[in-house]
Amino acid sequence: MSSNKERERIQRLRDAQINQRSPGESKIRGYDWAAHAKRGKEIKKKTQKPLPLEIYEVLPSRWKGAIAGFVVGLFPLIAGQIFLEGDWKLLGLVGMLVCLIIGFVVGAATTYEDTKR
Repeated sequence: MSSNKERERIQRLRDAQINQRSPGESKIRGYDWAAHAKRGKEIKKKTQKPLPLEIYEVLPSRWKGAIAGFVVGLFPLIAGQIFLEGDWKLLGLVGMLVCLIIGFVVGAATTYEDTKR
């Protein structure tokens, strides 16, 4: 007889625990979950960065410096193509390569400073 009472007591405890943990009825009746999901996607889309920017952030800093040097080096290259004649136009390419190398070195130096701290 005592084992039956013990089983009933254990069952009541389990039922009480389950009732306490269950969320019960939904407090938000008639909520438009589809619109909620759509708003969430719109917010995520607004905060998402463009793909080239995400790829740039993944690169090591020395390559970031090289890319920045390349972009800066485009100015002497374009200026050389516009203002120089004949074979002297290659001088603009030299300016671009120098900027690219300097950007790579500066990027590598900033990597060293970041790891040193």
